Amino acid sequence: MTSLSASQQQAISAAIKHGKDGAKRALHPANPADAAVIAAFLELSGKTKKTHPGLYADIGKLAGGKPDGDNPSQVIEIVDAGRDVHGRATARVWHLDQQGGFMSSSLALVLCAKSGKPLALGYANRVGGGLAPAATRSASAQPATDAITTVGFYHSQATPDAAPQFGMVTRTQNVAGPMTALPNTIDAPVISVPNGTEIKIALARPSRPADVDYYYNQPNNETPPLLVPFAGTVNVQQPLANVGSNGQFTAGLSLSTSLWSKAGNSYSQHDSSQSITSQVTANAATNVVTWIYPYDTNNPGPSLKYAPLAASRDTTTAFFFAFTIPVTDPINPSVLFNVCSYSWPEMPSVNCQQIPNLQFWWHCLAAGTKVTLADGSSRAIEDVDSTTRVRTGNGAGTLGVEATTRGQHQAGGPGNPAAGVYRLATKKGRTLVLTGGHPVATEGGLVRACDLAAGAVVRTDDGTDEVAECKPAASDGMFCNLKLVDETDRARGLAGAVGTFIANGIVVGDFLSMEQLHYNTTHSLDYMRPRIPERYHTDYASTLMAIVRDNASYGVNY
Repeated sequence: MTSLSASQQQAISAAIKHGKDGAKRALHPANPADAAVIAAFLELSGKTKKTHPGLYADIGKLAGGKPDGDNPSQVIEIVDAGRDVHGRATARVWHLDQQGGFMSSSLALVLCAKSGKPLALGYANRVGGGLAPAATRSASAQPATDAITTVGFYHSQATPDAAPQFGMVTRTQNVAGPMTALPNTIDAPVISVPNGTEIKIALARPSRPADVDYYYNQPNNETPPLLVPFAGTVNVQQPLANVGSNGQFTAGLSLSTSLWSKAGNSYSQHDSSQSITSQVTANAATNVVTWIYPYDTNNPGPSLKYAPLAASRDTTTAFFFAFTIPVTDPINPSVLFNVCSYSWPEMPSVNCQQIPNLQFWWHCLAAGTKVTLADGSSRAIEDVDSTTRVRTGNGAGTLGVEATTRGQHQAGGPGNPAAGVYRLATKKGRTLVLTGGHPVATEGGLVRACDLAAGAVVRTDDGTDEVAECKPAASDGMFCNLKLVDETDRARGLAGAVGTFIANGIVVGDFLSMEQLHYNTTHSLDYMRPRIPERYHTDYASTLMAIVRDNASYGVNY
């Protein structure tokens, strides 16, 4: 574990005392105390004036301004903290900038609550939007003391034109006790399809896809709530408090849960839209707590319900559920237990159970766009469902529709063209309204709509055509997309095929190709360098190098 310098320890200790335990607060360079702790955290995460000159120049400019208030688009959560099965300090911090994520990072730090001595540290970097999940490094972590203070820190810049944002959250807790994981079972959600790596939850129209773990029926085109079946038990291994005769807690039980799902090139947080305490019961004789938000195909059913997000995409989604369970111990009157999806492959605390990530299948071409079907006829994209096969634009090739996505989409803000809406017109009279990040097939491969210029040659249903113009357009309407390659296609050996289909006569990519194209472009320095201000070139290159280093170390792909 890296030691803290005297100045770092002083700045961090002052920030902990100034903040409210468990509450997020923004940090601003115009406040001297905030500036000191920002500097300390950036140093701990390896960001220097040499590696990130643009960031430090921005901090210098902000220091001459006025501190602003909290930014609600910034989400930071201490997802897990405590001691692992080897007695080492551990913590997991998730950060999310809901306005985007040109460059962002998060940091998790565990300190001895009494002395302030550092016990564990970890950090994560992101480009192109997304959840930044920092986990302390198990290999370098020190033994946890009986009481620890966990600190989460974030730095984020939504777009190249936006000012960087900083903030932190702290939590102090007693962690004395056994170093064995709390006995628990997670009955749902689980992977039930063989060889699955993520828990797939689908809204299919009209039939259930063959390879999903949970299916919810939604015959209409309304924006759906996000639904998660959640059931299981945990044995807290000490006497429970405040359990009524009906098995429900009369006081002291606290629950919190949220999802982080992708929308455009950023993520959004979803809070549960229902009262969730009534589905938790306890057995005072066995010290077992049971929760059940059961799976039901109805929409909405009795599963956990999260507020709809019009632009939610079927992508890997982070899941977090935290229990604070009352017990009779007068010194530690509650037990913390968390269930969260995987982030970094570091060892969690004994009070945390990790499960696979979720993937929702339920964005992007404007409603009314005509999709060419396998038989040569056409259908409005919002009416395409999982019984349909479409032409790919590659000769006579066809692919099956496995899932559809849909939702409202508004024009993006400055500095984030991929999140905007564009109107593409060709010289032969074809037109298409689509989101800026949607792939369009050209002679050189798939290109994002926001990168198309007049004269570009695009593939069409009868060969090729030239772009007359592709410009931003005002929009607040319904947009849809298709996820191609179904069970029949996979049986034919097409599991890795790049999905394309014909929309208003123009060949475009499907959902998965859009996700891959977004990742490839934002993680390419050659692509990004001409699209970002020169003052950030070194910053971006350094962040990409850090991501490559971490990916190689962990064997992941963020």
